[in-house]
Amino acid sequence: MRDNKTSPMVYIGVLLVTLIILAAANALRTHFSPEEPQEEEQIQGEYALKAVYLKKDDGNSIFVNVTDEYPFTGTIPEGELYDEEGEKITEEDLNNGDVLNIWGNGVIAESYPAQYNGITKMERTEQASREYIDKYGHYLDELFAEEDPSELPHLNVCYTDELAAAAVMIPEPLNYTWTYEADDGENRTITTSAAYSLFQSDPVEVKKLAKPMAMELQFSKKPESVELLFWEDSLLGQDSTAQVPEGSTAEVKENDNGNLEFTAQPGSVYLVKAQWDQGTAEYGFWVPSE
Repeated sequence: MRDNKTSPMVYIGVLLVTLIILAAANALRTHFSPEEPQEEEQIQGEYALKAVYLKKDDGNSIFVNVTDEYPFTGTIPEGELYDEEGEKITEEDLNNGDVLNIWGNGVIAESYPAQYNGITKMERTEQASREYIDKYGHYLDELFAEEDPSELPHLNVCYTDELAAAAVMIPEPLNYTWTYEADDGENRTITTSAAYSLFQSDPVEVKKLAKPMAMELQFSKKPESVELLFWEDSLLGQDSTAQVPEGSTAEVKENDNGNLEFTAQPGSVYLVKAQWDQGTAEYGFWVPSE
């Protein structure tokens, strides 16, 4: 009669082969599916962007997106700035060349420098990177050059719609009176007056609207006070001798970003009256109807 008992050595051999196969499979899984994601994957996915913080001795500062290499401004969110260990810090703890991961809504205004007003969180990952200071430090000199005292502030009118954030520059004031100290130490005053030339000129078009929209007034130098007047745009192009009706006053208030916000009305032309220590200036722009 034939003996059907299998030798114990056969079972041991099968077990060893099975263990070898499982070990190899585990090694392949570990190689191709690491438990910890790589930094670059995190930056492109979870984090909104990676940036370096640049700061001058006079306190002026700027961020530079190190992936797409463009400068931008942004408000550091209160209570949401962290160091490398995850501990809360303040803006005063940041130094020139610090590298940050920045979270936010991703809406960046197309101005120069760009403006990122929707930042929600920042985390420092590296301090005082010499590599980034050397590479991007030139932006500090370009953007914060010594101010010409005779130069008047410029104005951007900003808005965000379903497509993007935009900033429309109003190139120069219509009327102004500006006093500054010249190189010889004497005070000089420059002035122009083109009374209500807003209506005879071709004001900058900001955006065609079908309904009211929130917009911001962003000055290169924050004024002490601002008055915003508006008229129906049917007055544009009228004869210079025609009497101009009194404008309506639009409400202007400072928003959470520190900018002046108002509600733009379709089919309106606006006059911004701003005042500084050095003088006053008036800027005009147009918001047509769709």
